[in-house]
This record gives sequence, C-alpha cells and structure tokens, in this order.
Amino acid sequence: MDSLFVGIDWANQHHDICIMHDDGSVFKEFRISNDSDGFANFDAQLKPFLKEQIFICIETNHGLLFEHLLQFNYRLFPINPGALVDYRKTDNIAKNKNDKLDARLLANYIRKDRNRLREHKMNSKSTQILKLLTEDRQRLLKEKVRMELQLIDTLKLYFPAALKLFSDITNQISLAFLSQYPTPEKAKKLTLKRFQSFLKKHKYTKPQRAEEIFSILQQDYPIAPEIFVQAKERFVKAIIPQILVIVQQLDDYDREIKKHYDLHPDKDIFNTLPGVGMDIGPRLLSCFGDRRDRFTHFNNIQCLAGTAPVTRESGRSRHVFFRFACNKTFRNVVDQMAFASLQRSLWAKNYYDQLRKKGNSHHSALRNLANKWIKIIYQLWVTRTTYDENYHLAQITKRALAKKVAI
Repeated sequence: MDSLFVGIDWANQHHDICIMHDDGSVFKEFRISNDSDGFANFDAQLKPFLKEQIFICIETNHGLLFEHLLQFNYRLFPINPGALVDYRKTDNIAKNKNDKLDARLLANYIRKDRNRLREHKMNSKSTQILKLLTEDRQRLLKEKVRMELQLIDTLKLYFPAALKLFSDITNQISLAFLSQYPTPEKAKKLTLKRFQSFLKKHKYTKPQRAEEIFSILQQDYPIAPEIFVQAKERFVKAIIPQILVIVQQLDDYDREIKKHYDLHPDKDIFNTLPGVGMDIGPRLLSCFGDRRDRFTHFNNIQCLAGTAPVTRESGRSRHVFFRFACNKTFRNVVDQMAFASLQRSLWAKNYYDQLRKKGNSHHSALRNLANKWIKIIYQLWVTRTTYDENYHLAQITKRALAKKVAI
C-alpha cells in the first residue's frame, strides 16, 4: 500500500497543501481557506485514500484546522518551526521561500524522516480541558503581574509609603486602602481609630499591627508636585478595578481547575510529589498527559521539558549546550516543581547543595534536579504508582551500599 505525505503550511487566513508520493513526486498542490468549506475541500482531496496511508506534517499543534484533522482521525506529525528552518538548509527543494514551497518542504520532510518524528497522540478529554484551563490561568497570572508592576512603579513615584503597609500590593486590603486613600495627603488625614475601623471592616488578620502600619503613614516622605499626584491618582484608580477583576477570575479558574483535577485518575501520582500543590500539580499533569504510548523513554520527556542538555561529540571533542528548543510551559512548571521540592525532599535538597558546592549556578543546579525528578515521575506515571519519599531514600541508600561493595 503506497503512502501519501502531506505538508501543510499553516496560516491564519488560508493553508497551502502539498501531497507527495513515496518517490517524492508531487501528487497535488492546492490552497484551502481556514473555514469549514476549506476543510471540506481538504477532506474531498484525500477521500479516496485510507487514513493509514496518509502522513501529515504541520508546524503547529493547535487551531481550527489541527482540531479538524484530529477529529477525523488523520495521522498528524507536528514539528517545531525551528526544525524546518534547519531542514531548509539541507533540502534541495527550498531554493526560495514562499507558502507553496514551505508546504512542499514539509511533505518532503515527513517523507524522508517520518521515523524521527513523533505522531501526535490525543489525551483524554479530562486532560485536555485541564491543559487548556491551566494555560489560560497562567496567561491571566502574567497579566496580573504586569499590572502589579505598573501599580508598584506608579506608587514609587508619589506614594512609596503605600508599598510598605501590607504584604502584597494586590491583596484585597491593599487595593481597598488605595481605592479609599489613593494619595499621601488623603492617607495622612486618617486617625488611628478610623484606620483600625478600616482594618476591622476588611477583616484584616493581624489587627495588632494597626499602630505599626499607621506610623508608616505618618512618616515624612518627599512630596511630589500636586499636578503629578492628581494624574497618578487617576491612573491608580483606573488600574485597581482591572486588578480586582483578574484576581476574581484567577479564583474562579482555581475552583474550576480543582474540580477537574480532583476527578482525574492520575491526580494522586502528582499530588504525592513533595512541594506540589494545587498550582503545580494540575500543570505538571497536563504536561505529561495521560497517553503512556506518547513517550518511549524518560529522556523523551527530559528533552521536551528542556532539562536534558544538547551534547555534540566529534573525535576527542565533546561540547554540552543548554537546550533552547523545548516546551517552555513544561520547562517552567518542572523548574517550579524542583524548587518547591527543596523544602520537602531530603535527597533533593542534598543533591542541589552538592551541585552548588561544585560551582553550579542556582539555575543550573535546579535544572539538573528537575532532570532527575522527570526520570522519577516518568516511572511513577508509567506504572501508575504514587511517590514515597522514604522508599526513594531507601533506594538511594541501597544503591550507595552496592557501589561500595563493588569497589
């Protein structure tokens, strides 16, 4: 049975398609629109062939077209755009660059190297929704941080005392205070009694700090020009409602994520990892997914998460490089997990400390620790077992004793 190799150059408005035979000859080239009519045209062109015959290479793993192809059970091999850039330098097809030639290049790429590409495997619906929710929550969190920094920078210019009152400028009581007293002048008119009433009204958990906080407001600070204060007061009043909305939405996202996470069959695997809470756990689970056939070895995940270095050897020379090409979301969450484990895992802290003593930077040591954690989590994930710190410590001791006996 002959195979067909399809390259899709993806774009927002349209997609260029190239279909190749086994021998590299072009069977069809056409363009489809990014809508249901375009997708129907694509299906019609490939209708005479079995789905098992068709291998599709595309530079994305999301979007309407990608979801359509998944829904109709096409075999998809998404690749990183950077891989195509490198391949272009070695392939004779791509003398110039345009959408049509890119589609042809993708088709030729999968025709020649499909054994090196990993077929996209669909996770369960519960994992898919958890992945989408956690990714969107991270976007909201970044927006909150962006606004928080804007607020902090503004307050430094005319009301620095406000930054010293409470632990977090974006918590409810800080924002409530700035809403009522957005300038130093208005804050100085407060009496201690009124300030204590304000704290009580907003259910402040440390009322014993009232006098200490009040004294901060009474201190003398450099006074900004009146017109500057008026302008910045307006900005603070404008940005506070936006922050409050995002804070509320983050709370709503947390509840929704918890609902799906609690029902997920793999929850306990990730919940038992040291330092993993309701923030890291669902994100880590969604990165691993639940398709055990997606990865054949823990090194596949280490490369995907960017914790494994790139090694280049030639003769006597050997160079080790930081891995830039990876899933940045995965790298971020596994780094956070490794950092959180330093407070809860004895072996993780000892391993990190040893690397630091050898001269590794904090980030390098953390990346090495994350690399080890991925190996452990992969084994737990494959066998569907939970993490046990005592068991892991016992295994480390057992291996160390075996090594001494061997010497």
